[in-house]
Amino acid sequence: MTIIFKSKAMLFASLFIVLLVMTACGGGGSADEVVVGVGADTPEEAVQGFLEAAFSGDRTRAATFVCNAQRELMRGMYADMNAAFTALEEFEVDLSELNYTIVSEEATDATVAVIGDIVIRVAGSEEERRINLDERFKAVKLKKEDELWRVC
Repeated sequence: MTIIFKSKAMLFASLFIVLLVMTACGGGGSADEVVVGVGADTPEEAVQGFLEAAFSGDRTRAATFVCNAQRELMRGMYADMNAAFTALEEFEVDLSELNYTIVSEEATDATVAVIGDIVIRVAGSEEERRINLDERFKAVKLKKEDELWRVC
């Protein structure tokens, strides 16, 4: 299947979002900044909160939804991506078509499947691109830490 992009901007946004989805995390601020995990009451809310924060460009908040063991590693992966996150501001990222389903849940471990499409649009344009997450996010692992769920 060949995908034709009408603009370089849409190509850039698609590649950036695929990269963000594949790494499934965000960081922000300086590498020395301490970010305390917040998490969520349910596994689905943790994944949704993480994705909403990451795609809105709030890397610091996104990092709060990541488990303690992975937070600094993932933040480090994005330490040099400030320009890319700034460029993301030129796009509208719509997560409303995503569904979050618990695949398994135990006392401290859970797996959530994210099904559906992320829709991206160049701000002020009708051009859109859909990125399906069914395969990429079919098994998002989570840990329960301090009574809250976090992506791990």
